[in-house]
Amino acid sequence: MKQTTKRLSSTLIALLLLVAAFVVFFDLIQPEYTVVEGLRAQEESEQLLLASEQALVKQVQGIVSSYQSQAAQAQEVSLAMPIGPDTSEALAQIYGIAANSGLTIQNVAVTSQNSGIGASSSGDTTASSASSTSMAISAVIKPKGTLTFQVAGIGSYGALKTFLQGVETNIRVFDVTGIGISPIASLGGSSSSAAPQQDLFSYTLTVVAYYQTS
Repeated sequence: MKQTTKRLSSTLIALLLLVAAFVVFFDLIQPEYTVVEGLRAQEESEQLLLASEQALVKQVQGIVSSYQSQAAQAQEVSLAMPIGPDTSEALAQIYGIAANSGLTIQNVAVTSQNSGIGASSSGDTTASSASSTSMAISAVIKPKGTLTFQVAGIGSYGALKTFLQGVETNIRVFDVTGIGISPIASLGGSSSSAAPQQDLFSYTLTVVAYYQTS
């Protein structure tokens, strides 16, 4: 074979390979590259959508958490200072505290009064913690009213202390605004003059409960 023939053959083969490369590129590689670019754009779009939805979910969760927190706080305030007098519940709590402390209640008189926003009870307050709680929540509740319980009972001095502690830590806000104590005379014994018993007293307590008015 002549040298020119060999060169011509080499040139034709190179041209055929070049044409084949262009065919492969335009018919196979470029369409697939276009598909890949489209998939990348779709992936980025979906990632942006996912990030947006995650941010929206977090925002909704924050709103739900805030609402639940406010609902819990509202429930706590309602337990401490219910809407309306709820006299029967307050009486039940006073009788329950007395029973747990060993104090025997003989009589309870109840009076109700509406007081303005931020009003406080008068006199010496024994239940200082309950009074502080009342002042702390006064800014977030409705105008308040008061229930005054005049409680007459008997028991030991230790029972009185336990009763006062129970009133101070009770879930509903109570204030003890007045205490009267007198010894109970003993009816037994041979002596004609009645002597007071060593640890038995008669008590008169003024207990104030608060409630939200409409």
